[in-house]
Amino acid sequence: MDSIEVTKSIVEFLGKACGENCEIVLQDLREGKMEIVAIANGHISGRTVGAPPTDLALRMMAQEEWKTRDYVCNYEGKTRDNRHLHASTFFLKNEKKDKLLGMLCVNIDTSKYTQLSEAVLKLAGLGSLKDIKPSEEFQAENFYENMEEIIKSVLREMGVGGQTHHRLSQEERLTIIERLMEHGIFLLRGSVSSVAEKLHCSEASLYRYIAMVNKRKTYKQ
Repeated sequence: MDSIEVTKSIVEFLGKACGENCEIVLQDLREGKMEIVAIANGHISGRTVGAPPTDLALRMMAQEEWKTRDYVCNYEGKTRDNRHLHASTFFLKNEKKDKLLGMLCVNIDTSKYTQLSEAVLKLAGLGSLKDIKPSEEFQAENFYENMEEIIKSVLREMGVGGQTHHRLSQEERLTIIERLMEHGIFLLRGSVSSVAEKLHCSEASLYRYIAMVNKRKTYKQ
């Protein structure tokens, strides 16, 4: 039994042991997989088995964050209804530790505690927890139900929307594709056809743009 299957068998246990305010998620990141394969207390983020990795997970993969550490703790996650989560991720690697197999994620919904803390601080006249800035090491992690939402999110972040895709220059397309690559979008199955459709170009053209971006990166190095 491989490490993914072993970890998969304890997800439900961890969910029950940690309580209903703690979501446990196992993401299988092996080639051809790239999806959630086990989840406990999924009501917290609204995700189910088969949902894609988060935007942060994809960035960690694209930037090979897992090669220099075994886990990441205490960063911010954000649900679709804008609740903030206290998140941590453990990287599952092969025996040689040169290949990422998956991620075991723990997301704690602290909203009830935050509300209680805010009430206490207000009574004491000590300000608000909102004045406390989270760690800047990672951007807030966002949870999505499908790949399309991730791609649209990155395009919106770049100010690309509506019918403007028809009028994009080659340089603008290359910039967009480079940003999508940084976010690890092309690690997802079906991403090439989806991005090509949104940028109104053929898959062959998109592959050509990706090759051009990779060539630029190699030249810069």
